[in-house]
Amino acid sequence: MAAFGPAGSLSTQRILIIAVPTLLLLIFVISAFHTGSVTAPLTAPIEAIKNGYHGIGESTDTGRRPAGFGGPESLSYGFSDMLYELYKPIKVPVTAKSYKDQRGKEFDVGGREIWKEPLGKDVLVIDLDTRKPDGKNEVFNKDKMDWETVKASGSGLLGVSHVNHFIYSQIHGYDYKFFHAKSMEPSHHNTWIKPHVLQQMIRDYKFVVFIDADAIIQHLEVPLEFLFNRWNISTNTSIAMPIDTQQIFEDGNNISLDSKGKIVLNSGVVILQNLPYTHEMMTAWTECTTEKRYKGCGDWKQKWSHEQRAFSEYIRYDFNPDGNNIVEIPCNDANGYPGLKGKAGVQDDCQGEFMRHYTLDKNAAKTSVGNAVMQSMGDLLQANWAKNHGNLLIEE
Repeated sequence: MAAFGPAGSLSTQRILIIAVPTLLLLIFVISAFHTGSVTAPLTAPIEAIKNGYHGIGESTDTGRRPAGFGGPESLSYGFSDMLYELYKPIKVPVTAKSYKDQRGKEFDVGGREIWKEPLGKDVLVIDLDTRKPDGKNEVFNKDKMDWETVKASGSGLLGVSHVNHFIYSQIHGYDYKFFHAKSMEPSHHNTWIKPHVLQQMIRDYKFVVFIDADAIIQHLEVPLEFLFNRWNISTNTSIAMPIDTQQIFEDGNNISLDSKGKIVLNSGVVILQNLPYTHEMMTAWTECTTEKRYKGCGDWKQKWSHEQRAFSEYIRYDFNPDGNNIVEIPCNDANGYPGLKGKAGVQDDCQGEFMRHYTLDKNAAKTSVGNAVMQSMGDLLQANWAKNHGNLLIEE
């Protein structure tokens, strides 16, 4: 790689560039998740991170992450590069046949090898909302955030998920954006911002991955390329969304079924690929409520589940000629969370093995973000110990 010298060795300057920010990150993580408040001596390094600490000199190296499909570099060499380098020891290869989590549970790709190279900046991970987390004790506020007292509700929830989605994107070299959209009220529920904004963003990338504010990526070391292979997202796939959890009320009404009796797809995770057919599909979805093409779609302007139900009611039946243009991601992989079954009539025990969607327990998203980061930190420390225990261990 361009960042390294001959035979993969590191120069003294490069070691400092990587090591100093890495140390700062560890200080930041430990302080952020400590039960007490951040102490005064930590202020300087934390401020350095917030200001984009670059170590010794600026790096112009872009070879370590694939050049973008059109998406610009999100940050100069600094925090994003630090995360990318820090997680190298535990990152799952994009061509991995399987992945084993901390419980020993194994997940394979079904023998598929569709995506064999890192997509890097060809991928945009996007947070999209009409709210903005810039209020008191929120991540976009200029004042220091106190993680311990952050509220995982309202716009505060956006900041919690932002931490997770942003860190994940930088670990794998993807681009990241937070899109602050204009409200569509009162004509449409604000979740209708998804179709037209995502169609706008896909023009500049090969893939756009939207993740809802109450949805959290569980395994930071697992790349999207591995998941694309696992979910059979092919070069022909325009859109992928997870199957919803079935919810049946006391009166027997199953609100998770469309008019044909099929379980709807959940728009809490939306994966788009930049194909001509995708733009045609997204136009139909965006214009659905005009009823120019789909009579009755206007009912879903404000009626739950809004754009999600409109897609499942009309679009998915009209835009899947090859059977793989629209991919239905297993509910257990990218929806639900432990303990959801039985709440408010939820029937399915979807665990959200890779992406958890905290629809009914939004406050739990904050704990999930902390667990994901600290699990990966533990993995990194174990990897370091395995490599250097001879220098670290003293046996009496």
